[in-house]
Amino acid sequence: MNAFSILLSDNFRGDDLLGLTKKRTLASIPIGSRYRLIDFILSSLVKANISNIGLVVNNNYNSLVDHVGWGKDWDLNRKNAGLKIITPMSDTGLKAVNANKFDALANALFYLDYVLQDYVILADANIVANINFEEMLEYHKRTGADITVAYTYKEPSARDTQIVFNDRGKIYDSYYHINGHNEVVATQLKVHILSKQLLKEVINRGLTLGWEDMMRDYISKNYNKLNVQAYRVHGYCKVINNIQDYYNFNMDLLHDDVREELFLSGTEILTRVKDSVPSFYSETAEVSNSVLADGCTIKGKVENSIISRGVVIEEGVVVRNSIIMNGCVIGKNSDINHTIIDRRASVSEGTRVSGTHKEPYIVHKEVSL
Repeated sequence: MNAFSILLSDNFRGDDLLGLTKKRTLASIPIGSRYRLIDFILSSLVKANISNIGLVVNNNYNSLVDHVGWGKDWDLNRKNAGLKIITPMSDTGLKAVNANKFDALANALFYLDYVLQDYVILADANIVANINFEEMLEYHKRTGADITVAYTYKEPSARDTQIVFNDRGKIYDSYYHINGHNEVVATQLKVHILSKQLLKEVINRGLTLGWEDMMRDYISKNYNKLNVQAYRVHGYCKVINNIQDYYNFNMDLLHDDVREELFLSGTEILTRVKDSVPSFYSETAEVSNSVLADGCTIKGKVENSIISRGVVIEEGVVVRNSIIMNGCVIGKNSDINHTIIDRRASVSEGTRVSGTHKEPYIVHKEVSL
């Protein structure tokens, strides 16, 4: 396939998901009991036989690098291609921490000169969807597009962009919804296809003029000069930008139709392989409508929840509507409701923790309650 990809691990919105991304980048946040957020977009690229992927990181990327490594679990650990980690200051004279996407893309300029393919798939890593990149590239070529923009139909969230296009798919207008919008419309996803040469020109121009966003600062101002085409992403699609997006997606996974659409639609969602023993359920365990990973010890009640690897839930515990990440221990007779518990945290015996669907309570990484 005559295309490579550049993935951005950060959305540069300044939202740390109430502390969940304070010590990790957005792309590496645990999701769905055994995955990381980046796994979904990475798996779609691998299915499309994209063999060169540059992963642009900004800060707090240790957990992301630990997860993806050199891409072995995605068959991307290759001698002359594969997964490449592009760090800040990859080019001398650049900033130690990138302030926006164009600062981050400046670090990828050397990578653009390294790869041989002509087309680039530029995408954010915070998108949960099965995207047919082979079809999208074919559409890009067939329409003679300068840039192809992916979109889905949904209610725009804060700072999303609505696109307007004609019956041939050519985009001629867009609206930036700074506070969101309560109507379902064609909403841009941060996925673009363009030529390698055009991307180099846009990056260099953006650095000169202080641009921050590809759509807002470049594409929307050049509709009369460019052939910008809209490509629809069908099926389930979720963009994780804030804590509500994160919580809602995990709760969506409790629905059979969502799981089938994401995991049984022909795109295998690949992740780092970790061998562990099966979960143990005692005689006192009660589990309903929940997703649990391997290696757990369940002695209490779990309802409508996402439970990651190695979690221990003691007798008398009730966990409802919650997300519990790897290695957490919930002490006897505790009550957990509408709560997100980060990795290796512990809850003491008899503790009651409760949030709401719109404002889940957060227990931070390695904290003891």
